[in-house]
Amino acid sequence: MKTYKEIPSLLSKVLLGTLSEEEAHVLRQWREESSENERLYESVMNAEYMVQKSREVANVDIVNGYMNVVQKRKRNARVRRIHRIVSIAAGVVLPLLAVVLWYGARQKLGDVPEQVASVIRHGEVKAELVLADGTTRILSSRVTDSLFVQQGVSIVVQNQGVSYQGDSSVVEERYNILRVPRGGEYSITLSDGTIVYLNSESELRYPVNFVGRDRRVYLSGEAYFDVTQNKEHPFIVEMKNSVVRVLGTSFDVRAYADEDEVLTTLVQGVVRFSAGKESVVLEPGKQAILDKLGQIETREVDTYLYTAWKEGVFAFKKQRLEEIMKVVARWYDVNVFWENISQKEVTFTGKMKRYDDFSKVVEMLEMTGNTEFVVRENNIFIREK
Repeated sequence: MKTYKEIPSLLSKVLLGTLSEEEAHVLRQWREESSENERLYESVMNAEYMVQKSREVANVDIVNGYMNVVQKRKRNARVRRIHRIVSIAAGVVLPLLAVVLWYGARQKLGDVPEQVASVIRHGEVKAELVLADGTTRILSSRVTDSLFVQQGVSIVVQNQGVSYQGDSSVVEERYNILRVPRGGEYSITLSDGTIVYLNSESELRYPVNFVGRDRRVYLSGEAYFDVTQNKEHPFIVEMKNSVVRVLGTSFDVRAYADEDEVLTTLVQGVVRFSAGKESVVLEPGKQAILDKLGQIETREVDTYLYTAWKEGVFAFKKQRLEEIMKVVARWYDVNVFWENISQKEVTFTGKMKRYDDFSKVVEMLEMTGNTEFVVRENNIFIREK
């Protein structure tokens, strides 16, 4: 069997129509060796891919770019399978250049840095604010400070969050919605002073100004609440067939639509967690779990593991890789594919910074032992080494 280093030459011959029967057999064996190889082959043979590469070779210093890739490989003590993709792609560029030259389409080559696989970036501070009248505002860390008034309430937008300054004279309750997409996080200060930190792929529906006895909000996804104490006006969070009622406390709620369980983790204070006819009172350090059958279970937990995201950290303790990748995928906005189902059961203990590039997360997770990550654009393929 040929090694992957020789595959670029065979792919080049396919493009140039000079592949022998023996070489075709070798290439076919390589394609059948793994689904990754077959996908790579199809990508390279794709007409759109060829057009893209043809345009690139007219603007790239091929020799220096390829040598940079080689030197980069030498600097890396640990070679991952993703480097195979870079190697093969680099090898294919050369015959594509020959094709461009043959048809007289060559332009002057520029001094462009080496072409490498795109880097998956971490998430950022961003959200969409939907006002009661349906108008929307895009919020991010790049937004300059601004102030506007809605229903007599001042809304201050800053680069790290949005805050509402309540007006007790308001008697009509109107709702806004704060949506945080995949790859985002955002914080909001409600009109009563309660601070809510929203994680990726989450949505909070809340009144512009709290009116009446209860302070009620609606959550989908995950959020950390730091509730302003007011015994006369309980704070209530409704989410996915369950309710959390508090007086003044700090807690985390995780209620994603695509997950079977709803988790409520209490950091300090007291909360009552309810679902249907069942109800439990939580003390600090306790967590309520609502399963898909509507049953509530409580357990003692390390609250840091469930709230570290608010501090810019991923924290795991003997966590299954499948659960870890759900969290990671939302933050880095990537798609995860399991080529070996058994890898879902691999466990990991450790901490990682949320604002690190994805490559560092991969390095940490691959320390679990026999797990390998193959990165292609925003798609992550997980397999056994």
